[in-house]
Amino acid sequence: YQHHGVAADRAEAAALSFNAGLDVELPGDDCSTQLIEAVNRGLISQRKIDEIVVRVLTEKFRLGLFEHPYTDEDAIRLRTPEGVETAKEVAQQAIVLMENNGILPLTPANISRLAVIGPTADDPLAHLGGYSFPVHLILSEVEESTSCIVTPRAGLEAAFGKDKIRYAKGVEILEKRQYGAPVFPGDVQETASVERVSPISRNTDLIPAAVACARDADIAIVCVGDLAGLFQTGTVGEGSDTDSLDLPGVQQQLLEAVVATGTPVVVVLSGGRPYNLKGLESKVSAFVWAFAGGQECGSALADVLTGATEPSGRLPVSVPKSVGAVPYYYNHKLKSAGTPVAFHFGSRYPFGYGLSYTQFAFSDFLVEESPVDIDSGEIRASCKVTNTGVRKGIAVPQLYIRDMVASVVRPVKELKAFGRIELGAGRSTMVTFSVPVDMLGFTGSGGVRVVEPGAYELQIGASSADIRLRKTVEVTGQMRKLATNWRMFSHFHATPEC
Repeated sequence: YQHHGVAADRAEAAALSFNAGLDVELPGDDCSTQLIEAVNRGLISQRKIDEIVVRVLTEKFRLGLFEHPYTDEDAIRLRTPEGVETAKEVAQQAIVLMENNGILPLTPANISRLAVIGPTADDPLAHLGGYSFPVHLILSEVEESTSCIVTPRAGLEAAFGKDKIRYAKGVEILEKRQYGAPVFPGDVQETASVERVSPISRNTDLIPAAVACARDADIAIVCVGDLAGLFQTGTVGEGSDTDSLDLPGVQQQLLEAVVATGTPVVVVLSGGRPYNLKGLESKVSAFVWAFAGGQECGSALADVLTGATEPSGRLPVSVPKSVGAVPYYYNHKLKSAGTPVAFHFGSRYPFGYGLSYTQFAFSDFLVEESPVDIDSGEIRASCKVTNTGVRKGIAVPQLYIRDMVASVVRPVKELKAFGRIELGAGRSTMVTFSVPVDMLGFTGSGGVRVVEPGAYELQIGASSADIRLRKTVEVTGQMRKLATNWRMFSHFHATPEC
């Protein structure tokens, strides 16, 4: 009734929604307060109201909320040592090494002056997701609410010593963060006709100081990326869309100016969406993507950059070369979105991509059983993974499967299993993937989920675009409809290294 014009008022909108299966209206109560009016007007029945109440009460009984309506506040423990350590481990494993010309890992003893540059280097909000509490509300007393966050600057100061660190912000992403959206959902008429001024900063006055800081350093670590925020209170997040793969604001100009100094540059990208560096990917000494690292982002980053922790993150998205290729995804169908159709399309960094400080080889591909029964079978494939480098590292072998012939067009490949293993230099291990046939299912032309017999290509590799081993397995039997209790969990097992 507010935006779409399919209901005349709140009572009618409530009836439409609750008749369609809504049980609870959140986060507001615009329409649910008018349910009595909707019943009186015959728009929704008392019986439907009873059905909804039964579902809500059933869940509350299941959770024991009537027996124990209040939580034990004394049992709540925030930021415990164990919790902080887990936050650090999560941030470490999320970091993806995108490029490295050999400069990483850094050795603190060999560096006299380290420049830490960029708008996200010392901004705690830049490393939180859009629904984290301080970002969600844009709190006025942000210093208190983010005091526990270790920024990249703080983490590097702890690792290298404050006396070795020189800091320069370089540019702002937003000059001022404040609550209140320039564009709000549903304001179609206004946003279509009114010129909106972007709050993203275009000020380059701070770049010369950053350039000077970089020139005076052995290595420059440039931190760029996003600021999460709802409905354009930031540059990424709910209601904060973009039409470009360029870094927000004038961060690209900052990066180009620092690279031009000739000082080796390590780029640290944080935030929630892919960005291109406009060709600087091949000119910088190293490039890592830290996503939204949370409260231990700086400590985790320092550990990975210095080699105290081996990089093991792998991309959950593909990074297209051109915004014209968006949407770009690895599991596309041929001649659909994601298929390169121009020389500047494609992806330098595909789904599953991530480098290590060592190298890994894949060999001895075995399929334990073929054919596999379509009703209860399980595809079991194994291979040997060998660390061929000179230091320990973490490999993330990935199993993709392609349906060779199907009743409907199927993706070129789909990730079905993966694992994470740490191997010493020169060591090997056998890894085994187990995939139940139910995971081969798809929605057929009849609108129901089915598994079909036929040939399936198994692909094992280091990413969706770096496939090292291939074999074909046959699934036999009659086409099967997937009813309930699908077996949709794959498994990964590694033998002790040898």
